[in-house]
Amino acid sequence: MAKSVKKKPQLPKSVLDMKFMKKTKDRIEKEIENTQDHDSLYSNIITSEMRHATGNFITESSFLVCEDLLEGRLSYKGMNLEIERLMELESKNEEPDQDMQKDISDDILAKKMEAFNKRKRSHNSPSKYNAIKRRK
Repeated sequence: MAKSVKKKPQLPKSVLDMKFMKKTKDRIEKEIENTQDHDSLYSNIITSEMRHATGNFITESSFLVCEDLLEGRLSYKGMNLEIERLMELESKNEEPDQDMQKDISDDILAKKMEAFNKRKRSHNSPSKYNAIKRRK
């Protein structure tokens, strides 16, 4: 199961030899030299499987995976004390207070919301003012 390696399309040598293509020819030659240098530098580390690997990325249709990630700058093991101090303060602010109590019970809140929704629905119906305005 040999996979064919897709190479970047290259201009023919006859086109590159033209006068107006001199800069492009020089640029392409430098790119080839750079890739050869990189190949020789990392030949013992990068394998052919790494070069031709596909499917290293996982696409997610939802951003819910990212909801609990930490934002901003981070510091580990005392590398940046100021940022670590800020992180501690932030974590203290996020913790909910245990001594907070409800001002209104759930039953009373449910009754109030039900009454509010009834009033809200009655306002959506056409009023006498709007009916008179439409007749005119």
